[in-house]
Amino acid sequence: MTQAEQRNQAVTFLGTTPNIGTTLLSLAVSVRMAEWSGKRVAFLCLNLKSSKLHRYIGVDGQRASLDELLPDLRAESLTKEQLHSAMHRYSPNLELYVLFGNRYRETAEYYGVEELLHLIRTARQAYDYIVLDANAYWDNAGTISALLEGEGVVLTTTAALSHFQEDYQAWVGMMGEHIQLESKLLYHSVIKHRGGLYSSRDCHQQLAGIALPDVVIPLSLYEALDRGEFKQWLQQTTEGSRWLSNYCKALLPELFSLSPTKGKNCKPRWRRSLNAGLALLSKTK
Repeated sequence: MTQAEQRNQAVTFLGTTPNIGTTLLSLAVSVRMAEWSGKRVAFLCLNLKSSKLHRYIGVDGQRASLDELLPDLRAESLTKEQLHSAMHRYSPNLELYVLFGNRYRETAEYYGVEELLHLIRTARQAYDYIVLDANAYWDNAGTISALLEGEGVVLTTTAALSHFQEDYQAWVGMMGEHIQLESKLLYHSVIKHRGGLYSSRDCHQQLAGIALPDVVIPLSLYEALDRGEFKQWLQQTTEGSRWLSNYCKALLPELFSLSPTKGKNCKPRWRRSLNAGLALLSKTK
């Protein structure tokens, strides 16, 4: 077993801004992790404000979700067996298990950091790898606990100035006060949605960490989501099976020592320290 395999078990995905595709990206990466490793992967949706993940993959909304575990989380009595029984197996052919997020926006404040740390640490006992999908709201327990527990952190944004500069500055300024981000393996992704004045290169120059390949969300994926057919699109269509190929080759070998059976690793293109990124941001004010 390599040093990376011994050390790293969890990766956190979060966006600078809501509704830019972070959940789609993190779920697709978790599928590739399960495919490449053949091991047990847990996808924990820590969206505390009305999660819609079950709709993407065509699962009945009555399936167990994070809110049903809250009593055991508060008592710190959740066992790995209880957690596993609440998970949805993504596919019969993969050891990927999904915990759906909180369904009720009005109960988002019921969760504390301690409860969600207990959830993640229980998952560490039951699964080989963990993907933590946090939302873009940095002032809640889901985001804070995911950042504390993930050895790797992938921050997503877009080339809109308000996203990669203003939202990012607010995010990193707040998180930097509470979490030692420099101790993490920090990555960033640019999700391309539209044209504009700024390029991915402009984003890379201001964002901290290692730049991963750009992400483009195809129109056919949006259509599949409306039908609840994310799984079918990702694994049964030519476009879906190729989506994020280079992205995963850049992220997973370094973070978890995982690689596909064929193909060379795609090297990350930029690396910027957190302090350097903040210094550049201060000059642009």
